Amino acid sequence: FFSRAICRRRAPRQLGNSSQLPHIDHHIFKPMLGLSLYALAADPPPFHPVSIPHSGLVDGSSSTALISALASSGVVAIKGIPGYAALRSDILAATPACAATPAAAAHTF
Repeated sequence: FFSRAICRRRAPRQLGNSSQLPHIDHHIFKPMLGLSLYALAADPPPFHPVSIPHSGLVDGSSSTALISALASSGVVAIKGIPGYAALRSDILAATPACAATPAAAAHTF
């Protein structure tokens, strides 16, 4: 479908061997080429979510920052969650054993 839209066969050209060459439909190809080059050249800036300390959520001092971040991007990183590092380590250590269970192997993602 794509190649048919861009390359259409025209009447045979006389090139010594009378072969039929595809004609590129430039009104379709040029904008697509421009968009492709733009997409390759335009790297978006990295996204860094607003980081709010857990203690600020507990005592309410970060309420304004939380509401502002959720209103603008909808993404917030919470830092300093008590016990998070140990819990993360335990979960990462247990992941291979969990993935090897028959229930996990039979699960369709």
